[in-house]
Amino acid sequence: MSKIIATLDEINRHLTTEADGSYSAVYDAYHLKTAFQPIHQMNGDLFGFEALVRVFNECGDELNTEPFFAPEYYDETDQVNMDRLARVIHVKNFAQFFASYALFINMVPDALLIHSKNVPAALLHQRLTALGLKSEQVFFELLEHDCSSNIELLDILQQMRAQGMKVALDDYGVKASSECRARFLQPDIIKVDRSLLADFLSGQESPLRKVVGLSRELGAKLLIEGVENAAGLKVARMLQADYIQGFYLGRPQLLSEILLSRVS
Repeated sequence: MSKIIATLDEINRHLTTEADGSYSAVYDAYHLKTAFQPIHQMNGDLFGFEALVRVFNECGDELNTEPFFAPEYYDETDQVNMDRLARVIHVKNFAQFFASYALFINMVPDALLIHSKNVPAALLHQRLTALGLKSEQVFFELLEHDCSSNIELLDILQQMRAQGMKVALDDYGVKASSECRARFLQPDIIKVDRSLLADFLSGQESPLRKVVGLSRELGAKLLIEGVENAAGLKVARMLQADYIQGFYLGRPQLLSEILLSRVS
């Protein structure tokens, strides 16, 4: 497709309702579905969910998701359209089934620049409200990709914050998710890449301790990703992280699987 999907009517043409009441999207020959991974507070209480897209072909086989958002696989228009459709089904599914928690949505920085031209922060706020959500529940996770205009990105994030939405810096310690970006964007949450926890557990403690200090300096909450075992959980507690995420606490699951487990 050569045209950016912009209007609600255009979006709705790609949406489908599953038998369990959840939403999915169809784009070209691909079927996009929502998966959720839990995020916990340090006391064990559930804080929210990170929404993740899963891509299936016409035969129902799950495909590797990463290439669909890479320029080598799809052009910018297709990437933006699939990113937008994924975000729409994530928000709709969350509002229907998990509306009392926080929602974390991944966002490629340049996709956010394009998205904001069609859906400014005030309109996004209205759409969240129409679904029964509060803007304060929604965290936009900026992925580790470079951005073509950091000044424009900062301006858009400030507009979103003015409407109550939150910003999380994803995969801190990888590529563009750096101290420089953290200081420039002043995120509400810093999500530490799993590699820093793995390094800490192998004896390289400095990188993770440094980001703990940075988060406190900036007044940002700290979320440690990649908690795969009891040892990782112990480190997160010792460092007084605010939130934790990882396979030890809960793996990503398709929404359909989560709903099925509720009735079985």
